Amino acid sequence: MSTIEQSHTGVGDNVAGDKIMVQIKSLAPADLIPPMDLVLESLRKKDNATAKTQMVMLKAMAQRDPEAAALVEVISIYSGLVEAQDHDDAWKTVAKIISTASNHVVKDMCLAALLKLSSGTDREQAARDLFEGKSPPGPYSQETYLRLYADKEYLEAAGKGNPTEAELTGIVEGAARLQLTDLMLRMAKHLDTWFPSYNSKVLLTIATGMKFNPDLAKCHFWLNRPAVKEGLDDLADHTAQLFEQSEGTDIRVQELACSIFNAYQGYAPLSLFKTLKKHLPNLDPTRSASIAMCKAALGDETALNESQRELKAATENPQKRTAWCNQFLAANSHPISDIMPFLRLATPPELEEWVGREHILNDASEMEEAYVRLLVHALKHDEDNHSARQRQELAQHADRFISRWGNDITTLMPEVVFELAEKLSASKLPNKAIEFTSRLIPDDTLWPSQFVVAYLRCLLEAEQYETFEKVIDKIKDAEKSVMILNLSAMKAERMGDITSALKFSDLMVEYAPDMAYAWYQGCHLRARHQSLAEQQLFHQRIPDAVLQSPIPEVMAILGFLTRAGNFKRVEPLWVDWFIQSPRDRAVDLVNFHFGTGLMTDLDLDVSATLEQCAVAIEYEQEGNIQTRLIVEDDQNSGEYTLRSSSHLGRLLQDLPKGESANLGMATYRVIDRLPPYVGCLRLALRLRHIHNDGSDCFVMMQMPSDPAELVPYLEKKLGQNSDAERRKQLEEVDALPLYIRGHALYPNDAFKSALNCWPDVRIPKSPLWNQGEASPNAIVLDAYGIGYLATTNLVRAVLDAGISFILPAATKEKLTQFINEISDEKFMLLGVTDSGRLVRTTASDIRENSAHIVETLQLVLDNSSVAYPMAHDANLEVFSIKEGIDATVYDAIQLSMANNIPWFCMDGAFSALHHANKSPTANVAAIVLRAVSKEEFDFESLRHGFLLYSVGALPLAFTAQNLHSLAQTPNPLASFILFQLIKNHGRQIFSDEGESELLLHLIFVHLSSRYTFGGDLRTLWPRYTPWQIFTDHVFNHGLSLYLSFGKGYTELRLAKVMKYMLFRTGTHHALWEHICRKFLSFAEGHFMSLKIIAEYFQSFESEP
Repeated sequence: MSTIEQSHTGVGDNVAGDKIMVQIKSLAPADLIPPMDLVLESLRKKDNATAKTQMVMLKAMAQRDPEAAALVEVISIYSGLVEAQDHDDAWKTVAKIISTASNHVVKDMCLAALLKLSSGTDREQAARDLFEGKSPPGPYSQETYLRLYADKEYLEAAGKGNPTEAELTGIVEGAARLQLTDLMLRMAKHLDTWFPSYNSKVLLTIATGMKFNPDLAKCHFWLNRPAVKEGLDDLADHTAQLFEQSEGTDIRVQELACSIFNAYQGYAPLSLFKTLKKHLPNLDPTRSASIAMCKAALGDETALNESQRELKAATENPQKRTAWCNQFLAANSHPISDIMPFLRLATPPELEEWVGREHILNDASEMEEAYVRLLVHALKHDEDNHSARQRQELAQHADRFISRWGNDITTLMPEVVFELAEKLSASKLPNKAIEFTSRLIPDDTLWPSQFVVAYLRCLLEAEQYETFEKVIDKIKDAEKSVMILNLSAMKAERMGDITSALKFSDLMVEYAPDMAYAWYQGCHLRARHQSLAEQQLFHQRIPDAVLQSPIPEVMAILGFLTRAGNFKRVEPLWVDWFIQSPRDRAVDLVNFHFGTGLMTDLDLDVSATLEQCAVAIEYEQEGNIQTRLIVEDDQNSGEYTLRSSSHLGRLLQDLPKGESANLGMATYRVIDRLPPYVGCLRLALRLRHIHNDGSDCFVMMQMPSDPAELVPYLEKKLGQNSDAERRKQLEEVDALPLYIRGHALYPNDAFKSALNCWPDVRIPKSPLWNQGEASPNAIVLDAYGIGYLATTNLVRAVLDAGISFILPAATKEKLTQFINEISDEKFMLLGVTDSGRLVRTTASDIRENSAHIVETLQLVLDNSSVAYPMAHDANLEVFSIKEGIDATVYDAIQLSMANNIPWFCMDGAFSALHHANKSPTANVAAIVLRAVSKEEFDFESLRHGFLLYSVGALPLAFTAQNLHSLAQTPNPLASFILFQLIKNHGRQIFSDEGESELLLHLIFVHLSSRYTFGGDLRTLWPRYTPWQIFTDHVFNHGLSLYLSFGKGYTELRLAKVMKYMLFRTGTHHALWEHICRKFLSFAEGHFMSLKIIAEYFQSFESEP
């Protein structure tokens, strides 16, 4: 409701109707008083049918006395028992007494009744004329006239001087009729001050409520000023007190209470909620829509109309839901007010069918129809598991709406705007949700309403931390709101302010000790940032009462308790929940066990017996194997329990394992005795498997008993989920940046992605970024930067250059977990190759083949510091791609932008974006070049990077001196690297003018080094030395490349090269002959004329 409704009919201890009834009884003949009491009693019981029958009898009895008949008619009029067809008779009876009665009180009461009877009818003017002809008017008629007829001037004039109680009452109710709130409130205060009574308090409370109508009409209650919220809270408390005082019979208080309750939209103060719930049977839904709405909201279905009952049934029954939606779809179009139930009930195909029509709404603007279509898109996407493509389409749809109608969003109902925002946030588009909700948030002071909290949550999810703090500063008593304290704790943790996060968490527990989520938040923070002992101390504070309900927050708390070593407190809860509702708890118990016990490698100390369950027994009955929980008599019984006192229960408990016994006609054999928790878990696994409706990814599989069949079985199963198809699809996209491609290939592990992508020649990489700071003091690293430095073994060299490593907190945490995982002796990773063959990787394999990677990752971890971003608003353009990249990359971007630290970015596209946003980038090419350009060439440390660069797997920077040193290295691996460099990068390196001579130089240096030291044991000793010799590959590919650069006769140019190299041998005749043989083999292999080559060579010898 947007306003506080009020009514001025009904009875109370000081209401005009009651005063008249008392006066009538004092004037009526004695024999009429008992039947009058019967009528009034029926009215108090709201039994109008009986009251009407009794009134007919009372009228018949009063016919002997005209004045008595008129008094009875007055009762009938004030009680609302006069039917429309009887108005004329009632008018005549009362009007006659007014003109003939000698008793002025009777005449005044009759005139008051006539005014009431005529109000809103075609006799209203006649009644007004009759009243205005009386001078002075009596108190009863004056009050009625003020209440039903008087205009503003008359009311104000009547309020001057010393008005009577009746006049003040009439003025207050007349002012309410004319919506003269200030006059009503002023007169109500006078009435309550001068003539205090229950009625005066009711009227003052109504007047106070009407004072809020302008604010509620102007702005939604949840977006209103704190003063309105505080005033309405006080009003709700006063109304609840009046409700109790009248025992729920005063219709005026009913309407006021229900209007207030509806204004809160389900979040009314507890005092009002309890009062309305207590007096729910007294609420009369026929009196107003406000009462009917309130009564239905409180759970009384009798207040629902037929269409509402049909809608409720549709929400509870799948068949009725389908029928209801089909009926909705059968209509051509609908008013906008009728569509929300359909949107909440319809399936995605039904939504698609409806929104695909040309027109879907009646009497709606183009903007309203466009908004509904956007909301349907969001609802449909919410059911489609948030695929990247669908998320992008939804974001584009939201952008189109904002660009066209952004300035008109304030004309929409806040409820539907925030519903859209909720769906956008659920689709991981909080940045788009802000575009809508920010336009509704007032600049004034706020209070912690549902809308304000929802807006704060969107800001937090979109990482608009600076704006988040500004909004918090505008919220009155934000520090006392549990919902805002929760968001503040989350924000503080992200900012690295763990002390403040824990403080906010403790305040949540203090303000809401019975709220499970408050304790969950405390457990979460301490699990991440405090010692085990500190966690256990906090866990001891959690009341047992909080842990009794199987809600998600409680189940999460049980996980924290278990990981902290307190499974004994957890175990009986799970067993008790499972006994009470096996099917409902099956999925939860399996998730708990595998998520908490198995995945964290905890050894759960299960109890052999518990109070709720003595034991679980697996037994065979006539070939049918079952598992039952043996429970005490006071526990729930069901298909998975046996009472311990039952015949079968006692038999199975007494029967030894493996033994059989008869009970009646059946034979039972005990297969196994299980602890209660284990029995519950086995049953839960079976139930989850059996009752899977297809939406659950869980499945139980039977492993082959023959070991020889295990490998083919695993190859088949793992091959079904192979990444080969996804890789193939990604390979078809040439321009996909590394960070996006890597995340698509390995979405769940950034370090696995980085360490797999860098050596993979099939994955394209951009050149090293060569803009930005070439000599930074510190750089921000992401998983790919760390992986690059580790793979190329350049970590120590970069550190020695005086560059510090900065990591976001989450990145360092993930790096720690990754190192611990691959270093664990129990580590084993199973997978299949692209050809479908099973492959495993163990910790020993990693030490054997990639020891330098583990060492350098540890070196990064040991020499890095954690930094948290300063409070800032994230760039929403960057935020929009958050879901397409790894979290370590996104965190590095935000930390670099917020703290102005250069980002060591290994993807050119993202480097360019970061640079375009005026954020600092590290000159990766310059840093890598400095790292490889040491005075002494260390082939042992640099071989990794040079090898991967040479085969085209990753980019690298190096100098001519590096190449010279590589050529001087006699190890066959150096030969292979040089060969691959020439083969894959030769044209890029040596095609520039003058660089071709460098190629000849490198070939000669390597031939010389290999000839001189190639057979040395020190050369061949390293384990990485390949068995094959690649010296000929270097010579042949290098010489072919050189010859391809020049013009003219090939034999002539070859002779020149031969002369150059032989000249450099000097007096080393053996080397001279070795090189001659190389040239001879090359010439013959390329079908050159040896004679022509010799002639050219001799001509060079004869030259002076």
